[in-house]
This record gives sequence, C-alpha cells and structure tokens, in this order.
Amino acid sequence: MFKRLALALLCALSLAAGGVERFPVEQRLDLSRLGFVDAKGKKCVVGDFKGRVVVVDFWAVWCGPCRRSLPELNALQQQGREKGTLVVIPCNLDEDLWPRSVVRFLDRNAEALPGFLSYRAQLGKAGIGSNLGHDIASFPTTLVIDGKGRLAARWSGYTEGLLVAELNRALAELAEEAAAQATEAPAP
Repeated sequence: MFKRLALALLCALSLAAGGVERFPVEQRLDLSRLGFVDAKGKKCVVGDFKGRVVVVDFWAVWCGPCRRSLPELNALQQQGREKGTLVVIPCNLDEDLWPRSVVRFLDRNAEALPGFLSYRAQLGKAGIGSNLGHDIASFPTTLVIDGKGRLAARWSGYTEGLLVAELNRALAELAEEAAAQATEAPAP
C-alpha cells in the first residue's frame, strides 16, 4: 500500500516536471539491447527496429498522467504501423498487475484505445537497469530512440503535444541521415 502511495506521489510530481533531456549524437546511449515482451509472450528488442524512430513510454495503470497520455500514444502507435518510420512501445511497469489487470484495463478502454498494444520490460541483459543504468523512478517516463538504437531524448511527466514535437525532431533527423546516405552512395 505504501509503495503504491509513494509511486502515485512520484507520478503526480512528474506531471509538473516535463523537462526534456536531449542528447547530442556523439553522447547517445546505445539501447539496441533494451527488450520487451507483449501480453502474448512475443519478445522484441529496440535493435529489431533499426532505421526507425522508437518511442518507449513507461506507464502504470494507477498513474493519472499515464492514463491521459495513452490516447496520444495509441494514435502514434497506429500511425507508426501505417508509415513504417516509427515504432511506439508503451511499456507497463505494474509489477503485480501484469498482464491480467493491464489487459482488463485495456479491454475496459478499448473504445478510446482501439488496437492499443502494451508491453512489459524484459529482465536481465535486455532489462531496463542493464541498458539505462538505472530503473524508472517516475511515471510516465518517455524515451525517444533514434534510427540507430540510441537514446536521443527522455523526459518524465505528460504534457500534451510534447511527444509529437520530439518525434518530429527525431523523424527530421532520420530523414536528414537518409538523405545524406543517398548522396554519399556511388552511382551504379
């Protein structure tokens, strides 16, 4: 009970935080081994999505700001599937509630979150602590990962539109890299 109360307080405080930490290309942390598993047991790692921008959003069912962010994540998840340049991985960190209560929560909100897929963090070498160097301390926490599997930006809290702005920045960077590679390629 105390743990949930403390986490709820952290979640509420993170709503006000929202400062984006951006990383220069040469200082980006490689997160290509950071892994996830869906409710059906299918595993993936960030490295599976090379060439695409990856958004990882750590959330919890009991977190109000997290719940407010889910429709935006859902819309971006669907757009990513359609366009192919973006992957959105909402990663639920409800230790005691996965997957039954999380699936029940998503079922109750299916109309607002059609087709929403949620994941759970893998453990060990593919886990959060092994890849980020620390655990997630506030909710929601969002990571924007570049097309090479490196951490481009992160923040805690939810501010409407912030994710879209950071994604536009990351997608523009990805397009610039692709254009630079195209001009460097020798003509046949």
